[in-house]
Amino acid sequence: MTTKPILALTGVMLAALGFIGTLGPFGTDAYLPAFPAMADDLRVTPSYIGLTLSLFTIGMAVGQFFLGSLSDRIGRKTVIVGGGLLMAVASALAGFAADAGVLIVLCLFMGLSASAGVVGGRAVVADLTHGEAAVRPFTILGMVVSIGPIIGPIGGTLLLALGGWRAIFFGLAIFAVASSVFVALAVPESLPREKRHTGGVTQMIRTAGSILRDRQYLAFAILIWFGFGMLFTYISTSSFIVEHNLGLSPAAYSASFGVNGIGLVLAGLLTTRLAKVVRPRRLIRVGVIAQLTAFACLWIVLGTGASSPWTVLPILFVLAASMGFIFGPATAMAMEHVRFASGTALALMGSIQFLAAAVAVTIAGIVNPDSLVALAEVGSVASVLVLVALIMGRARAVTPPPTS
Repeated sequence: MTTKPILALTGVMLAALGFIGTLGPFGTDAYLPAFPAMADDLRVTPSYIGLTLSLFTIGMAVGQFFLGSLSDRIGRKTVIVGGGLLMAVASALAGFAADAGVLIVLCLFMGLSASAGVVGGRAVVADLTHGEAAVRPFTILGMVVSIGPIIGPIGGTLLLALGGWRAIFFGLAIFAVASSVFVALAVPESLPREKRHTGGVTQMIRTAGSILRDRQYLAFAILIWFGFGMLFTYISTSSFIVEHNLGLSPAAYSASFGVNGIGLVLAGLLTTRLAKVVRPRRLIRVGVIAQLTAFACLWIVLGTGASSPWTVLPILFVLAASMGFIFGPATAMAMEHVRFASGTALALMGSIQFLAAAVAVTIAGIVNPDSLVALAEVGSVASVLVLVALIMGRARAVTPPPTS
């Protein structure tokens, strides 16, 4: 029998966690429109500036693992608020950076600190909600992670026009301070002292091993990893597809990108409604079927040479929206048997999730110079693996490792 948590997750708490959880996903792409200006100002090549994004993403991946595990030991709130404030400091210093090498190092620290909001927020949800009740909050936080890279360039473009590329980093610093204060005021500590873990690295590795031996956790974590890889493949290829393959303008690309982002949000909101009456596994199945159907249609379009805005743009919309049915329910299913170490479990999930996205984007850039074909190839493989993971996801509980 599952014991209900004493502390309830309120709408204000979820808003605060979503707000600070946006820091990393939003920050990774907010300064993409400023790459040329940054390269000119710092007198380096655009590819060198691109290293800032790589280091930011690596920081997000590595930071989630260590900070998620740390939150199992010292509590969620300290990690989340501390990470947000460190993000503010690193962002402000990046705004003053006069050297590209210094900027790259600061972006690494930005990623490390911003990861606290992503993994810590989900750990709070895991502490306070169980079973099907966890689908709605996990879906909302999943939408935050997915929407961040979509709205990031839009916000970055506005700040770039207002005050140059440095204004973007100052804006991120203000955002980090505001979100940290919001969490400090609205979110109480969700992990009681008696449930915190002790021990060092050995205990952390032992706990991670126990989590990865849970078949249900591993299956749904893999589902999220490959689903996120598919989504980032779409994000990385979308501008080339719309502007080069379809011959549309940058303004048309921005409009289509925004519409697809809205589709993802609407699918997520629909999932939160349906979660009250539909089991999580069925919601995931809807997203997977939509995804596979979209890729089947894309291959038909490519095979018949019928690529046009009328055929391709609806497919891209479905691919983006499909993830709204997957992230929240899959996270809730993955966490069901590993609540003895929610922070570590979510840390593993989140860190590998960002690494999977980086690998998928890299492969897409290598396998085919045609972005539309690259999306079809890499995305189809990822979606098939998502289906395999869903089939694998049968419940099998594990015994928590002994704590030292």
